[in-house]
Order: sequence, then C-alpha cells, then structure tokens
Amino acid sequence: MRKLGRRKENKRPKRFWRGIRIQLRWGARRVRRFFRREQFGKRLWGSYARRLYVMLLLIGLIGGLCFVSASLSASYLTDEAVLVRRLSDPDFDEKQPVLAALNCFGSTNRLQVTLRTEDYQNLRSEERVDLDRGNINLVLTLQDGKYLEYTLQNRNIDNFESGNTDQFTLILPSSVSPFDITDYKLTLLPDAEGRFGRWHCRWAQVSFLLGGKRTLLAKDQWEEPFIFSKENESYSLQKAEGNVYLEQVRALYPYVLNICKNEKTTVHETAMKRAALKELGLSAGDTLYLDIETLSIENQNSILSALLKDQKIPEHEMLSYNGKMALRLYFYTDAGGSYYKDYDLDTLGKDDFELGSASTFEMTMPEGLCLFDVYQAELLVENPRDYWAPRMMRLYMKTDYGTLLELARFTDTTLTAARGSGVFGKGLIETDLNPLIFDLTAQYAQPEGLKEEIEGRFGMQLSDVAYSMYFSKFDFYQRQKLFYNQLNNLYGATMDEEA
Repeated sequence: MRKLGRRKENKRPKRFWRGIRIQLRWGARRVRRFFRREQFGKRLWGSYARRLYVMLLLIGLIGGLCFVSASLSASYLTDEAVLVRRLSDPDFDEKQPVLAALNCFGSTNRLQVTLRTEDYQNLRSEERVDLDRGNINLVLTLQDGKYLEYTLQNRNIDNFESGNTDQFTLILPSSVSPFDITDYKLTLLPDAEGRFGRWHCRWAQVSFLLGGKRTLLAKDQWEEPFIFSKENESYSLQKAEGNVYLEQVRALYPYVLNICKNEKTTVHETAMKRAALKELGLSAGDTLYLDIETLSIENQNSILSALLKDQKIPEHEMLSYNGKMALRLYFYTDAGGSYYKDYDLDTLGKDDFELGSASTFEMTMPEGLCLFDVYQAELLVENPRDYWAPRMMRLYMKTDYGTLLELARFTDTTLTAARGSGVFGKGLIETDLNPLIFDLTAQYAQPEGLKEEIEGRFGMQLSDVAYSMYFSKFDFYQRQKLFYNQLNNLYGATMDEEA
C-alpha cells in the first residue's frame, strides 16, 4: 500500500508539467499561424503601418541627435561652466556701446535699490513709521553734471511700511553705466495732493550685477533710524568701498567702451586679440604657466622649525603631498556673466608636490579668450589637511623675446610670514584657507637692464607700449588696461576713419 501511494504522488507533478508544455506548444502554434496569415502580411506593410515606421524612425533619429548633443554640451558645461548670465532687458540691444561694454564684464544697466524701514515697536508710540502718503525718490548725479531721478514704487505693493524691506529695480538709459554715477541721493517728496508722510529708514543700499555677483555701489546703515520728516528732505548715501574687483573693472571699462563705440561689439573677437598680443610680443598670450616648487630636504628644517617652535619636526616623508590640486581661472566674456575653467595640476608619469620636487603646468585658455580676459585665479586643493610645504608658486606667461612676464608670485618668505596664506600643512600653518586666491595686483616686471640685451640680441627696437609692458612695475590689471588700449589703437582709429 505504501508503494502504490508513493507512485500516485509522483505522477501528479508530471501530469501538471506535461499539461503546461502542451499548452505552450498549442499557443506557439496559434501565434505562428496568425503571423503567417495573408491578412496580417497586408497589414504589416500597409499604408498606416509604413507611416508608423517613419514616425518611429524620426523619433529614433531625434533621440540619437539629442543624446549626442547632450554628451557634447555636458562636457562643455562641465569644463567651461558659465556661472551666470547677464540680467538683460527684453529689448536689450547689444549694438549700444555702453550695454556692449557692460556685457563684456558680465554687468548690466539695471540697478537694485533696497530700503529697510524701521520696526514700529522700536519707536515711540506717537511716531509714524509708515509712508502711506508721499514718495521716496532716488536722484543719481552723473560725471557730466546731469542727473537721473527715479520714483521708488512697486505696483500693487504698499512699500515703506514698518518692518518692511523693499526692493526696486531701476533701468538706466542705454547711454549710462553704473560707473558714470557719482552721487546717490534719497529724497522725500509730497504726493499728488501735496501731502507727505514721515519715514524712518534703518538702512539703504544701491547695487548692480558685476561678474554675475551682486555688487554694492552705495549704502548707509545708521545707528539710529534716519528720519525723513520734511518735504524735499534729502540724504546722500555713502559710496561703498573695499571691493577690489569693482575698482579693477571701473578702471578697465573706459578702454572697452572706446572699442565698442567704434562698432566693435565683439571685444573678445579672436582676430582682434591676436593682433594686439602680437604687437605686445605675446603671441602665446592664450597660454598661462604655473610653477610650483616644494621644499627640499636640506632647507625644510630652517623654515619649519620657526613655525613649529618647540614641537617636533615631522619626518620629511610626511611633507610629501598626496592630494590633488587644480587652478581655477575666471574670465571676462562677451557671453555675459562670470565664466571659469578648472585646470587639473597633474603631470603624466610624475608624482607632483613631493618633497624637493618642482613642476610646471601649462594651461591654454578657452578658444577666443586670452590671458588678459582673466580677472581672478584660485588654487583649489582637494585634501587641504595633508602635509605640504611649498617653497615657491608663480603665475607667468612667456614673451616672444624669451623672457617671462610674471603675474603673481608666492615665495617661502611670504608664505611663512602670514598665517592663513594658503600653505596646506597639517599642524604647521593655517589649513582652513581653500581656495588660495592669487594676488594679481602684485607688481612684477623685468629689470630694465634686459631691454638693451633683448634689442641687441634680436636687432629690434621695443615700442613704448611693449617697454611699459615688460619693464615697468605694473600689476596685472594695469597690464590689462595696456592691452585694451592697444586694441583701441589698432581698431578704433581705423573705424573712425572709415566712418
């Protein structure tokens, strides 16, 4: 009985799987018969089916093109990312010289005015804070003595209420730039019925877009709220100070404007730059070099002992940096806004930044840009907590005459003299500064004695502009002014004569 029972139990799964196989073969036979039918063949190649195939083919081609375009643009956006675009007007006209010049610096002809009204609870109960009646005007005085007047108001918003921070966007005329403004004056005016309110201003700011960043032009922050209580009462805001980038662009702007006035709206045109660089003896002006030297075993103790004092000097192997570095360059561009590119500092087949090593890195500017489009350089460090003791770092370009024109330099003297100067050595010097910003305002030039040597060797006479470029102690931004002035000399007069 037990044997018969086991046989019955074994036959049941076999019958089940046999039935499954029969059903599958039967289903497959029906599918084959369906596809072999003459009616199916006609539908497969009918007019509607052919249209469907064409549509699928077009979709596939468009998808393939989108994939290729995305892959190409992805690498472009990664390597040469545009940080911001110019805040342009809907009717922006790049043929306007002022607008074109501002666009080159990533700037705009729009001003942003921000005003903060005092909180009601901070004042005595009898004092009115809001300005329900009356208007606040901003009067801008220009270099030529003319002035512009704007009423600060936003539609459908009750401005100047207690505790409010109000923002107003003003558009300057196409012939005026923020660099033309010499005075910013707030004025309390009566309303249409001849009445005026009482207004307590906590602080005021006037700013605009420069290099893709909000930049202050004027501001005031009173310890006590400034009270506008009389009709036509005015107060001039203080000009903002301390923005080095603003002052650098302010100095360069007239040169760029002169070029744009001669209908050269594309200031960064490659042909123009090559001609100006060639005249300056900088045919390779689209290439920047960076030298980095690390302390040698022989001189490490004398420098590190002064920093460590009573601490034990680590083994020299510990000073070999094992992280990665990159140089980030920021450029002016016609595209508007701030534009940067990162260059990895890595020599193929060599372990850079080891103790006693010296490396030179060559960086080619993006197409259409040259060294004089740079306005900032940063050293990015991936591992700022690792030991590293650099002896010297310098940025420079090579001239046609075989000399070097330095833009910025850091030596062991300057590096060890200032804490937080960007030396990345754990436990030795401040390590929290990343990135390290190169000071392009440092003045480096060739000794004047080289002038006669260069002229004698090459049998030529250096022009006044080239002489100033090489042998005068100009910082990087002064050289930029020479470069733009050279562009204007080459192309501005020609355009004027043709006109």
